[in-house]
Amino acid sequence: MVGSTPPHIYLHGTFMLLTTLSVIGWFAVMVVFMSLVEHQVHCNLMHKVPRLRLLKNSAARKRIFTSHAVEHHSQYRKDFHDEPLPPGEDRGIRLNLLEGLFESLPLSLLLGLIGYASGYQTFFIGAVVWPGVVALHHTIWNQIHLEMHQPKQRFFANWEAYKFVARHHFLHHKYPDKNFNVAFPIGDFLCGTIAHPSEADWDAMRAEGIAPKGKMVLSFDSKHEGKQTDGQENRGESKRAA
Repeated sequence: MVGSTPPHIYLHGTFMLLTTLSVIGWFAVMVVFMSLVEHQVHCNLMHKVPRLRLLKNSAARKRIFTSHAVEHHSQYRKDFHDEPLPPGEDRGIRLNLLEGLFESLPLSLLLGLIGYASGYQTFFIGAVVWPGVVALHHTIWNQIHLEMHQPKQRFFANWEAYKFVARHHFLHHKYPDKNFNVAFPIGDFLCGTIAHPSEADWDAMRAEGIAPKGKMVLSFDSKHEGKQTDGQENRGESKRAA
């Protein structure tokens, strides 16, 4: 029939649509999974001594714990940021991207084997997306963590999204058993480890320049039921629920 679309065009379009949806789906799943991995590693390896002897006596685990819980938190416990330090003395601020990619390989290999054995090609997409998400996470983590602790007014420093994660991490340094996520703050919500800022915390975050601008924020502490504060200048007045 003149003017009709060849069937292979429809097939190609359908294939591209399904592939795109599969990539988006795997990306969303892997972002959540990466957030949970970050949460559990930060919580159980960087802040706690594991009970499992193999992990407890691991040199890598001891290095991570010392670098983060001892050096990083001791340096930034009172002052959230400081002046830039010489290379190699940034106290656990950066993640190693190459190590992260290497550590992502087992899951990618597993997904590839599942795809090969089952015949479902979508698992091959997951095998490729996972290292990409790890690389994205480590890159974002390194950039925002540096800006949080060694601010240089990087291009994203005034973004509200950055200020949100900066507040999230600021509270982790105030409450080390809360807010374990840095780059993808999803695991804390799923695991119930969200820190609730006090009025003093909001004051400190305004002083840091990471409080919301032009918005009213509600904070809670043990002494007040609630307080509305202006995110720019005014601190407002305490109000109790009627």
